[in-house]
Amino acid sequence: MPGTSKNNWLLKFMAISLAASLFVFWYLLDNSQVMKDEARERFYEQYNTQQLLLAKQASKNIEDFFDTLRRNLGIVASLFENGPVTRERGDEVGDSLDRIYGLISDTLIIDLVVFDSEGTVVAISPHDPYTLGRNYAWRGYFRWAKRQPGRTGRMYLSPIILLAGGQNRGDQALIVAQGIYTNRGTFKGVAMFTLNFDKLADKYIKNIRIGKDGYAWLADTSNKAILVDTNGRVGGKKFSEVFEDKWPRLNSLLLSSADGEPGMDWYDYEDPADPSKTVRKLVGYYPVKIEDRLWTLGVCTPVREVDDQLASYMQRSSIFSTTALIAVFSAAVLFVGLLLGWNRALSGAVRERTLELEETANKLKETFGELIVARKIAAVGNMSLGLVHEIRNPLSAIKMNVQMLMKRMSGDPDVGEHFSIVEGEISRLNQLLGDVMTYARPGALKVAKVNARDLVERVLELVSQRMVSSNTEVMLDFEEDLPPFECDPDQIHQVLLNLLLNSLESLEDSALPRIVFINVQEEEGHIIFAIGDNGPGIPSESRGRVFEPFYTEKAKGLGLGLSIVEGIIRRHGGDISLGDREGGGVVFIVKIPIFLRQGDEK
Repeated sequence: MPGTSKNNWLLKFMAISLAASLFVFWYLLDNSQVMKDEARERFYEQYNTQQLLLAKQASKNIEDFFDTLRRNLGIVASLFENGPVTRERGDEVGDSLDRIYGLISDTLIIDLVVFDSEGTVVAISPHDPYTLGRNYAWRGYFRWAKRQPGRTGRMYLSPIILLAGGQNRGDQALIVAQGIYTNRGTFKGVAMFTLNFDKLADKYIKNIRIGKDGYAWLADTSNKAILVDTNGRVGGKKFSEVFEDKWPRLNSLLLSSADGEPGMDWYDYEDPADPSKTVRKLVGYYPVKIEDRLWTLGVCTPVREVDDQLASYMQRSSIFSTTALIAVFSAAVLFVGLLLGWNRALSGAVRERTLELEETANKLKETFGELIVARKIAAVGNMSLGLVHEIRNPLSAIKMNVQMLMKRMSGDPDVGEHFSIVEGEISRLNQLLGDVMTYARPGALKVAKVNARDLVERVLELVSQRMVSSNTEVMLDFEEDLPPFECDPDQIHQVLLNLLLNSLESLEDSALPRIVFINVQEEEGHIIFAIGDNGPGIPSESRGRVFEPFYTEKAKGLGLGLSIVEGIIRRHGGDISLGDREGGGVVFIVKIPIFLRQGDEK
């Protein structure tokens, strides 16, 4: 029958269509779950990346803090290098020790102590008559320093100890120490800081929080001990005591971090909200390297909190799944379009979050860089005030003697002219000393328009005799029609003279020919001075520290030259960098804007 056949065909068509639709729906639903799982894994990865960035920044903060302690211990040791380490010497340099302690007393330091070669306390800041004169030769840091004669600059870092007395009684502490040695390496004593570890943990570890139960932990990988545990409590116990039996994956993670490499992972641990329960945590961890000690800093968050943040995406996924049921029966194409739209939206959200994290990390890096520069300037400023006082007195005596010689030899015009140059340079040095004091308390620049060629030729005239006596050539390259530029002429003169003298000193032990290269040109609104030489260059391990105050590899000098140069250039709104010169040697590139912008001198 035609009608029956037609109805049977229609029923078969509907059944086949329904079966096909159900199959398509099942297939799409199954793959939608796969996409959800993939999205979850990608979100976990991005979240862990965020935690790794936080761990990296916190690790850098701790390393920089201990670098500051190392430099200050070096300053303390230098106060005793040329004299005996005695109670009398401690009294003589007591003001300097108090100033050093005052500079860093807000950085978790409890006290600054100096011991003689027998282990007796000869100086302490703040003053403590109970400790002064007591002997601590049995302490580990003293024995360590005595076993390493001549290893100047090495720093000792103790395990965590519990303070037994004083106003910090009951607090946990670390000892950082450095040996004091003669130029021949003979042991003379020890300089030491006592560091409040509880406050260090509060400042650098426990204040890191993500969400409700996300926080940081710190482990002493070298000694296999937990310093700040994974629930944010200050610890001190061995890995094996706390994790080996109950939390083997976390124990394995901490042991594997001994390779000193950063990483991301997960582990199970007690739930901070309910310690009787277990929760899975995502973690990003980063090494903290202090001398020969290795710590590991981790930032972790319970997976449930990460899932809560992902809930909105999962809710949207459910909406899409429900819509898919209707869409498959009505229009499969529409469902595919919605699914693709959801995928694009999720990918965009992940990319947006990644960009936000990168921007936050860059801002943290810039802010911390500014803080380090501020600390350098403060250290240089305090030392500069003492140097100015010590240098100005002999300069005044030299100037008076030159003036007397000028009167006696007034009949010789050539000699008189040379004496006039000497007197002028003494006056300029006095002005520069005043500028060093201003560097400690920056004021307004004495701005004038000057010609770059005139500045260079004036500096070369000053060192011409030294260049002749050392068989050193100079190769000048000036761009034609250089415009005058705004600057403080005396300060830029000091910059060029300092860099040129550095080149001459680096060439002293070099074979002939000895050549200094000076190139001056204009580029994008800046005057560019390039001063280099064909000397032995600067070791790669020292390049990152050449602008640090008090860092030097010379037998003489305090290591302030390049630090002062950098400060002058930055106050002019310019920049200075160190590079390699083709053919060997190094070159310093100084960029100064032609027009000094208002506020640059600040």
